[in-house]
Amino acid sequence: MELVWRTLTAADTSVVAALHNAADAFDDLGDPRSEEEFGEELAKPGLHDRSVGVAADGVLAAYGLFEPRDNPVGTQRIRLAGTVHPEFRRRGIGRRLLRRLTEMARDLHVARHPTMPLAVCTMVDHRATGHRELAEQLGFRADRHFHDLEVALGESLAQVPVPAGYEVVPATPSRDEELRLVCNEAFRGHWGSVDLSPREWAESFTDSPRFVRDTSFLALHEGAVVGFVLSRHYPVVEETTGVRELWIGDVGTLAPHRGRGVAAALLGRTLVQARAQGYQRAGLSVDSINPTGALGVYDRAGFGVVRTWTDYGLPVDLAG
Repeated sequence: MELVWRTLTAADTSVVAALHNAADAFDDLGDPRSEEEFGEELAKPGLHDRSVGVAADGVLAAYGLFEPRDNPVGTQRIRLAGTVHPEFRRRGIGRRLLRRLTEMARDLHVARHPTMPLAVCTMVDHRATGHRELAEQLGFRADRHFHDLEVALGESLAQVPVPAGYEVVPATPSRDEELRLVCNEAFRGHWGSVDLSPREWAESFTDSPRFVRDTSFLALHEGAVVGFVLSRHYPVVEETTGVRELWIGDVGTLAPHRGRGVAAALLGRTLVQARAQGYQRAGLSVDSINPTGALGVYDRAGFGVVRTWTDYGLPVDLAG
């Protein structure tokens, strides 16, 4: 079997999406992705420095991607994404892919931040024994655990009262820059979190076709944003599962306003709105040791754990 390692291009969009979804279905990861999503990723500048495709006898057998953050602090943590097609596993491709991506991430990081420490990471589903063993063999170690949670949007949903002194309003475009700054402040200090630049904010929210503005809400106190729930919808999930799911991507409250029921009110409003809009399920991801009490808020809203991921990290020697 002859392997050819090359950079991905925009022309690979459909084949990369097909490979990803074949592996996702085989591994039962619940993370299908659309051609549109990969098209956006492969259209970004600098792809040559942060992508790799592996062709086996002319067929794409594996792919890898990563994207450094705009505003890293402390130790930059670069997430390596990608997979090997099920038909090409157990041939050493995954091991070589992770090593290649690590080397590429180091080279790009050194060019931008030569004195800043670097760690690369890979997310491992709790049932993925082979992925976990490979990561550990290459020196990766479990750093953090995250839960995927879900709740069915049935008739039992009740509107949670808004605490006195606060107002819940839609996430209108006029608040976007204020919201970006509040979001950065709310998550600052959370493990692995860095401030979103205007570019990253636009890609994740204002310019993203998956951002659902009319099912995203803000909490105001004395006219200023102090909390938020920001939602997304991935049509490919509905196409794959037959279930219309609202993905709650970000929930946050500024520290002085925590413990007052702000997040619960925002989440309750979001779930009621989602049900009215025809969503059948809501999902989100949360740090298993989130320090803000978020797990309690989600538990009281009826969410339950459906999957656990481990963030495996590897400190990288910048000298090579």
